[in-house]
Amino acid sequence: MTSLTEQQQELVARNLPIVHWVICDYIHVNPTICGMEYGDLFQEGCLWLCKAASTYKNDGRAQFSTYAKTVVKNGLLSYCRAICNRKKKFSRLIIGEHGELAADGEALESRPDAFDTQVSLIETLSLLDACKKDYDGVTRLGIEALALKLQGMRVTDIAELYQVPPSHVGAWISRSTAKLRRDSKFLKSLL
Repeated sequence: MTSLTEQQQELVARNLPIVHWVICDYIHVNPTICGMEYGDLFQEGCLWLCKAASTYKNDGRAQFSTYAKTVVKNGLLSYCRAICNRKKKFSRLIIGEHGELAADGEALESRPDAFDTQVSLIETLSLLDACKKDYDGVTRLGIEALALKLQGMRVTDIAELYQVPPSHVGAWISRSTAKLRRDSKFLKSLL
């Protein structure tokens, strides 16, 4: 993108609320998905507002605010589609209500007994701890975050513990579950 003239910068500054209203009216903010938090969406919307300012032609056909709203809305919808398409490529591990793990599409057995529930949670935590030594970096952080989540911590609490934004924790968990999904040794131990 080219740099904006002073007049274009002034248009952007005067019309920043358009980004907020487009997000509120047309986009579903989802802080559990990396890139779909309000701050991420607002930042992306501001880029599209700048694009609108740089391409706007004041020929009397449309006011800038009308034009900008359309450009920002279309840009954010494209951005959200891209995020959703990227998310489809992640593999998931399903966490049952009692802490048991299963890969995508596998049925989770029902465990109504409190003792069985506690044993299942302990087994899952033990399994995660055992496989953690095979990984490092983001994947290891994701495995640690997944274990903390199973123990009842919220993503925001885990993020605070590691002093990172919650979207980082979500990305770690996604990365680690994708790798665990391809780890034959780990998958065999689920059976």
